[in-house]
Parts: sequence; structure tokens; C-alpha cells
Amino acid sequence: MMTTVCKDPVLNVDTYGNIFMYATHRDLTTSPRHIIRMSEPVRPDLLQQALELALIRFPQMAVGLKRGKKAYSYRYVDKPPVVLPFDNHLSPYWMGSADTNGYLFLCGYNRNTIILEYHHCTCDGHGFDQFIRSVLFEYLTLCGHPVENDGSIRTRETEFDPQECEDAYPLLNDVPRSDANHHEDIEVFHMPEYDSKTDANELVTEIAFPFASLKAFTKKNGGSPLTFIMTALSRAMALTYFSADQEKPVIAAEIPMDMRALVPSETTHFFLSLLDLPFFPEYHDMSFAEACRKCVEYFNTQRVLEHSAWWAKANGDNVYALHNADMPIAEKEKAMRDRARNYVRRDSFILTNIGAFNIPKSMQPYVLDYAAILPCAYQPFGVLVSSYKGYLKISLAQRDHNMDLVRNLLDTLASVGVHASTYSYPFHTTRYDGKHLAR
Repeated sequence: MMTTVCKDPVLNVDTYGNIFMYATHRDLTTSPRHIIRMSEPVRPDLLQQALELALIRFPQMAVGLKRGKKAYSYRYVDKPPVVLPFDNHLSPYWMGSADTNGYLFLCGYNRNTIILEYHHCTCDGHGFDQFIRSVLFEYLTLCGHPVENDGSIRTRETEFDPQECEDAYPLLNDVPRSDANHHEDIEVFHMPEYDSKTDANELVTEIAFPFASLKAFTKKNGGSPLTFIMTALSRAMALTYFSADQEKPVIAAEIPMDMRALVPSETTHFFLSLLDLPFFPEYHDMSFAEACRKCVEYFNTQRVLEHSAWWAKANGDNVYALHNADMPIAEKEKAMRDRARNYVRRDSFILTNIGAFNIPKSMQPYVLDYAAILPCAYQPFGVLVSSYKGYLKISLAQRDHNMDLVRNLLDTLASVGVHASTYSYPFHTTRYDGKHLAR
């Protein structure tokens, strides 16, 4: 086995996130998107300066990739970051290429909207959130707005700690781990296979409603925001895609869970446990509230420290071993891509809850709205849940563009007192393939 461990902590690759180096945007969600709607037109010159200032505090984001003969690795980027124009929601750019000057994040703008995407090999949603908020703080300061850091933002006035880019997966060696109650592979509902050769656009619908209306339901009936959404989505999918005479198959979601809540770390790198949450056929015959509670009961067995740590370590060790295997890069790319596709096919779709987008009160008048998108990649659906200023937003990405799913989801939500607004548009994430990297 070769070794890809680097003495420079900024250039050291984490145990699990390296799988995204070898995959493409057709295989995994290599480039999630964050969308920030500002109160005034974006000034790209100041936004570019803000990026430069934020990179002083976040050296782990000032990296690109190089494709070696046997493995990918990080490299420092010695060019300035760029701010790219967008005409719509369809990105014409390639991540890590000359388009971004080699950087593994993209910053774009369109009128009063800032678009930020990141390559998943560098960080997860929590990690990129730290960078986003730093960029916004620097940008609003350069615009002359009276914003203040309430201590929650890692600005240049705070000190960079190399542990912020540590590989946190080795921390799992020191916590209890168990495979008890592990969700074994079962046959689940799937849409027809995605023809990745076409690289077609996705359909994204942002579904927004007051967070208070969801909390009112869960407080009265039990459940949690995530299992509430799982129940609503599963019922909407059944109404949309199941025929009346067929047996109801299991609908299962892959739930990326932030391990920092169980194993404290300041890392911005990828540190998740990818858990399963099935919606069994008998749940469809229950009331909405009872189905939510059943989902909670099941998911509680998966997210306990012992299980989530065991599953995160098992997946991380497998990917780490392949990343360090002594084999030609082309063979390793194929093996990683096959592994990625086989893994995501365990479930019907991916459901990510990244929680609240929190910024200091002094910044909120200038940041009107926030959304984030989890692209489908090889899956038929990508679902991301976020919230800002008291509103919860479900960003539903679809391959098949069937609006009946959205209509059925809205009807399902309304049936339990949650009334939502929607905004739909064609979408394409920034593409990524290691053969398109900047030289």
C-alpha cells in the first residue's frame, strides 16, 4: 500500500472525503450549491476582495487538486480567486479547472444573488458554512455596512488552528463503536437508472414555509423536523410513482449526519456518518403523526454514537484503503466511481438537513434569503433542508422533472396544516472531472 499522508496539515486529505476527488458530478454530489440573496446588487470587485481576505483565515480553501499517476492530492493555488457571472441557474463552469483558477470552490453572482459552491473533497456543509459566513462578513464590511462579528464568525481577527482542517475520522478510534441494529441492505424503491452520458439538467423546486408551523405539529404529535419531511416525501413519492395494484416497496433515505455533534472537532473537512432511514410499507397505512413517530424510533437506533461511529469508521476505512492502494489512477478512478454508485443505490434518495443558516443580527438586513441545493448526481432525487429567518426550505432536485411530485408534496404538507410556497427552475451544478483540472 502506498501512503498519501502529507506532513502539511492543510494539504493532508481526510479519510472519507477523498472519494469525491475520484468521482465526477455524475457519480456523487461533488459540488453542492449555496444561494444567498442580498438586499442590493452584488459588487463583484468587492466580492473578489472578500474572497482574498477570507482565504487568509481559511488556508485549507486555498487549494486545488493534482492528478498523479496513482492518486489525487491537494496543491496550493498561487493565483487569485475569481468571481464568475451567472445568467441563470445553469453553471457553465468546471470545478478546479482554469474557470476557477484551480480553486475547489466557485463564487458567482447574478444581480443581487451570490452563488457559492464547494468541492466535497475539501469540506462538508458545516465546514463550508464557516467559509461562507466569513466571505459575507468581509464583503459587507468592504461595502461599508456597519456589521459586527458577534464571535460566531471565523474572521481575520481570529487565529487559524491547524486542527480546523484535521482529518477527524481517527477520533472515532477513541469512542465506543457497535454494529448493533445496523440497517442491512434491503430492496428499496428506485427510479429508472440515470443515463449519465447525457448530463441533463435537473429540476429544482424550493419549498418554503414557516418553521413555526412544522414545530407546532411536532410539538403536538411527536416526531422531528427530519422525520416529518421524510414522512411527507415518502407519501408524496408513493402518490406520484406507485401504481394502485403494486405492493408498496420500502422507501429509504440516506441521511448524512454531522459527527461533530457526537465527537467534538473544529474541523471544516468532511466528517459525516451516512446513515439509512427506511419508510416501511406499513407506515403508509398509519396516520401522518404515527408514521413520523415510527421514523423517529427507527432513526434513533441508527444515530446513537456507537452505531454512527462504527458506520462512519467502516466507510472511511474502506475509502481510505482504496485511496492509498498501489494501482494506476485510471483503475482507481473506476473503482471509486463504482463504489460511489453502488453505495448511493442502497437508498431511494438522499435527504440532508444542514440546519439553520446563522449570521450576526447586524448582517441580517443585508442578507434577505438563503437556500442550498444538493444535486442529484447518480440518484433520481437530492433533497436538502435548511432554514433562515424563521423559514424552513426544502430544496428538491429531480431528474425526471415530474411536477406531480411537488404537487403531491404540497398537498401532503397542507393536510397536516403546513402551507408552503414554491419556486421551480432548471438547474445544473458546476461540473467536475479530474481530467479537467487546471494545470
